[in-house]
Amino acid sequence: MIVDAHCDTMVKCPSADDFRHGGGGCHIDLPGLIEADVEHLVTAICIEPYPDRYSEVWVHGVSNYRESSRNSGEVALHFALEGCLPLYLGYEMPSTPLVASLTWNGDNPYASGIGGTGELTREGVLLAGTLHAQGTRLDVSHLNDQSRRGLLTLGFPVCATHCNARKLCDTPRNLPDQDIREIALMGGVVGVTLVPDFLRNDGGKADVSDVVRHIDHVAEVAGIHGVGLGSDFDGIRDLPRGIRGVRDIGVVFEELSRLGWKDEDVNKVAFGNWIRFFSLETEDSP
Repeated sequence: MIVDAHCDTMVKCPSADDFRHGGGGCHIDLPGLIEADVEHLVTAICIEPYPDRYSEVWVHGVSNYRESSRNSGEVALHFALEGCLPLYLGYEMPSTPLVASLTWNGDNPYASGIGGTGELTREGVLLAGTLHAQGTRLDVSHLNDQSRRGLLTLGFPVCATHCNARKLCDTPRNLPDQDIREIALMGGVVGVTLVPDFLRNDGGKADVSDVVRHIDHVAEVAGIHGVGLGSDFDGIRDLPRGIRGVRDIGVVFEELSRLGWKDEDVNKVAFGNWIRFFSLETEDSP
């Protein structure tokens, strides 16, 4: 079993029918998820990269999510907000988000992303409390250092659905070891992502070994309970060499096993840590 904590497929996929049957030109489709044994997929909807098309992108993504989640069979699709601007705009949610990041790369009324210089706002503090109270987990992935530190000081369990280690690849989208450690101490998980530019500074040469290198590092800093996977499939164009889409995702865990990881630890990274953090149900649940 695999849990993938972040993809952008609902926005990118032309239609729910394309998702269900394949052929939409996406990294992820339902046949691929089944083949790869992905049992839980967190599907983010992000409108903030499309300032002239907020409503259009929202309606498209939500429509795809609603229809796809009704017809996904053994694969559970979970709704996530990547940037909370839709809440500020009063858009109707398709369901309570499983996880939410306060902003994307820019500034909004709640926080500042890696493209900004601001801190967590008063409105952001209040929204974080509301989201936590309703059971939505908070995601730090796109926050800049100031806003992320502000969120961490609130004491809520948080995660990074798709971030890597800044010590191995120096980019603002990756996390310093201090924050990786703090997220884990509060019960959170860091989802190592497949974005080549977040894997190594010369991202074009990234391959599966670099993904594993970041998993190893996060596990060393956070402990084995603090690391998972957040692919960012369909949120990026290029992938590490050796991975063409969701059907290939198992090579990451095969490489961990080849390097001598115990099966129980590989399973924690593949699904166990996210199952715990998100309190997800599985086929083995009572």
